[in-house]
Parts: sequence; C-alpha cells; structure tokens
Amino acid sequence: MRDAASWYPYSPSPEDRPVLSEERRQEIANFLRSRRARLQPEQVGLPRGSRRRTPGLRREEVAALAGVSTEWYTWLEQARDVRPSEAVLQRIAAALRLEPGEAHHLLTLAGYDRNDLRNGGSPPTTLSPPVQRLLDQLEPCPAWVFGERWDILGWNRAATVIWGDLGALQGIERNAMYQSFMSPRLRRMLVDWEAHARSMVAKLRLAHARHVDDAWFNELIQVLRENSAEFAAFWGAHDVQLPRTGVKVYEHPEAGRLAFDYLHLDIVDERLAALRLIAYIPVPGTGTRERVERFLQHEPATTAVAS
Repeated sequence: MRDAASWYPYSPSPEDRPVLSEERRQEIANFLRSRRARLQPEQVGLPRGSRRRTPGLRREEVAALAGVSTEWYTWLEQARDVRPSEAVLQRIAAALRLEPGEAHHLLTLAGYDRNDLRNGGSPPTTLSPPVQRLLDQLEPCPAWVFGERWDILGWNRAATVIWGDLGALQGIERNAMYQSFMSPRLRRMLVDWEAHARSMVAKLRLAHARHVDDAWFNELIQVLRENSAEFAAFWGAHDVQLPRTGVKVYEHPEAGRLAFDYLHLDIVDERLAALRLIAYIPVPGTGTRERVERFLQHEPATTAVAS
C-alpha cells in the first residue's frame, strides 16, 4: 500500500505542501463530515438508492465526484496525514457544493490562505490614533474596530448606545462574541438574537481556520463552550460565513427601537494585523438617528482605545 502522504499525484509534491498539526487535520475532518452529511444524493445528480443508514452522501460518492480514491478520502476524514494539495481540495469543495466562504475556510485550514498577512505572535490590543479618529468622525453612527477574535479594540461614543460602557470591561469580557452570549442586556435588546448569534459564530469559525494552533484564540472558544450551551451547539455545526451587510434591530430600554444597516470594512495596519471596522448606519425614516443623538446628549463620554 502506498504511503498516505504520496497517494495523490498532484503537484506540488507532498514534501512541499503545508505540514498540518493534528488539530488542523481534525478540524478539516470534522468540517468535511459536516458538509457531507448535509448534502443529498439528488443534489449532485446521484440516485438515492436504499439502505442509507446515515444522512448525506457516502464517502465513496464524494470521492468519485472529486476524482480521488475512496481510501484516500477516508483517510482525509479520519484526520490522517495525507497533506492534500490545493487542487484536490478545490475539487472536493466542488464535489461538496461548498459556498465560497466554506471553500475558503477549507483551504485556510489546510494552510493555503494567501490572504493571511498577519505575522505570528500575540494579537493586537491597541489602535493607531488615526483609526480612533476615524471612529470618532463616524458619530452618530455606532462604530467599533475588532480583532480577528472579535476582541473590541476601539469604539466611538455612539457605540455605548448598544454596548454600554466598554471601558469598564476587562480581558475576555471586552469581546463581541463573549458579550453576544453572556450579556443578558444585549440578548434582551436584539430583536433576532439567535440569527445574530449564529452569524457571529459562523464568522468566528471562519477566522479560527487561521488560528487553530493559537492558544489565545482557542481560549475564547473554550470559555464559551463551557459557559454557553447555545454557543457549543452553534460551534459544533461547523457553519462559516463571510462578512455581509444587513439590518440589525434593537429594542433599547431608554432610547427605544433602533434599526441600523451594518457595514464591514477591513483594515490592515503597519503591524500587518487583520482588523475589522463595523459601522451601524441608522436606517432612514425610522427615527433611529434622532433617538441615538438624544440618548448621547445625556450620556457621559466613554470613548477609549483598548490598552
């Protein structure tokens, strides 16, 4: 029997492909199994047949669609050290009908993320002054800058309408993912909390592909899995999502009903840190802008840069 790492004859040679940790191989295996389970034979032009004891496609069906051997694909789903090439992963992504974000996630897990500019080391904890000034200029639109783990690195005064006094939060509590699941206030305010929470977890899962081996990133996941059954369930679904625009609606206890269009902007600073600016734009005709402005007239200034 051939060695697993050399089973598939695509270039580059296995020796030149990324060496993956056991954790990364397991993430790939879990993700592939979850995507295979959701795909029905009819969706890929195969007969359903009989005696299907588990949901979704069989391994041999995915292997045939991707043009690889069943044995090799089985090894991949078993987290064996097969070192798949980028070309093979793209064929598997096509066979599993992965969305663009899901295909990107798979390639990133396997070490083929060409867009990851960040150098190694600890994550950033501060913003440069020009970025903070940009946040301040966006008022009365609430705006924040987040790191890849959704740590809240900076915000403007209007953001206090949604999150309260972020300056009073320390450590892992100053994190949008943590607040989404652990803040009763935020949960009560969000009109569709579950959709928000699922979307947040799917975005975190996408970012996690670059940091499977980073303890600082995994710390947040572990804390939330231990303290939120809902997070654990959403995380276990292995869904991923690219940033997108949309509308968020809040029932604020003092300001009233607030409706915002939200916008994602990527920022790359001199540290090659991948930062994300999210701005909430009041929906015209809803009175949101006026309610935010009235609320801010009675709130103390709490704008700060995380340190």
